[in-house]
Amino acid sequence: MKITIVAPYCSLPSEPHFNRFWYLAELLSRSHDVLLITSNFKHYDKSFRRPEDAEAASTGRLKVKLMRESGYAKNVSFARVKSHDVFVKDFERWLEACQPGEQDVVFSAYPLIATNILLGKHKSRLGYKLIIDVQDVWPESFSSVVPVLKKIPHNLLPFAARANRAYRYADGLVAVSQTYLDRAHEANPEAPGEVVYIGADFETLEQVTAKTFSDGITHLFYLGTLSFSYDVETVCKGVQKLLDSGEKIALHIMGGGPDLEKLRAYANESIIFYGYVPYAEMMAIAKGCDIAVNPIHSYAMQSITNKLSDYMALQKPILNSQVNDEVAEVLTLLPHANYRSGDVDSFVAAARKILRHQNDPVQSQEIVHRFKRDVAYQKIVALIEKLAHE
Repeated sequence: MKITIVAPYCSLPSEPHFNRFWYLAELLSRSHDVLLITSNFKHYDKSFRRPEDAEAASTGRLKVKLMRESGYAKNVSFARVKSHDVFVKDFERWLEACQPGEQDVVFSAYPLIATNILLGKHKSRLGYKLIIDVQDVWPESFSSVVPVLKKIPHNLLPFAARANRAYRYADGLVAVSQTYLDRAHEANPEAPGEVVYIGADFETLEQVTAKTFSDGITHLFYLGTLSFSYDVETVCKGVQKLLDSGEKIALHIMGGGPDLEKLRAYANESIIFYGYVPYAEMMAIAKGCDIAVNPIHSYAMQSITNKLSDYMALQKPILNSQVNDEVAEVLTLLPHANYRSGDVDSFVAAARKILRHQNDPVQSQEIVHRFKRDVAYQKIVALIEKLAHE
């Protein structure tokens, strides 16, 4: 079978971030021919890939193709809009040159909206089935930048009609949370769908040696982006307040983003910023820590995120400010305490609560069932193979 994966934000093996689409590409290439299409621009560090990077990543039945972008320095900017437009136009040229029979199934990340609309337009001519994998519910997620948008019904938001059009083109739907799958099914209720969390690589986690902290201090940690949706500043202020009150505590922040330099003002010997670090190193530090922090603003539209998948796999207690019913249900699988985003006193109270309950029971088997990639991703493989033979 010939499978094309379209994933503009995919990380390649030589890069420090896990990506769902690379994992899936490797999994599928054990039995099928796979073409992975991604960008020549790396979103996470705003640098460009070389053609040789695609050649180095291509192996056996898995080939990598880079589409051109112009690049951007800020995540929210006109330069980013222009860069996406460059990518879409390059992708359109490639798609128009394709001939029938070159793909049996196309598995495409959402967003971008435009690439999925193009795939929908061409699927009859080229004869492939289209599966859309909903990573984020754009334009709804724009509320992380403009919070007032969360009060507007999502079908009245700008670009909602284009989003619905993209969803309707899908022959199958996959989503990283039930929340996102429900949104796509509003527009396309007949498409078969699967919820497959981003999940975690349990084998890698097991092989990583936990960093040893022999200082009698409780170590908190945060993994991921430092930007609009993530209220890391309240965490820093809360930890500092705990330190000032005599608590023996430390905070380890791993990741980067537009808020990094502003947040570095809180750095001291107990609040440590690492920037981007390789996945194995990041997991080693996290394994040595005691409590994870999931500091998402109440107005943000995220559901089951990359970081939450890693936290669940680590089976650490979680301090949480995310307001989402699906997340609330998942958190019942391990010790957790909720606080209000933006409220330092609420964070401090939750931190003191979790310190008393951090050794409460963990439902390990259920966590493995939901979050272990080599188990959960078989649902994606089964959907691809089923649609290819219809």
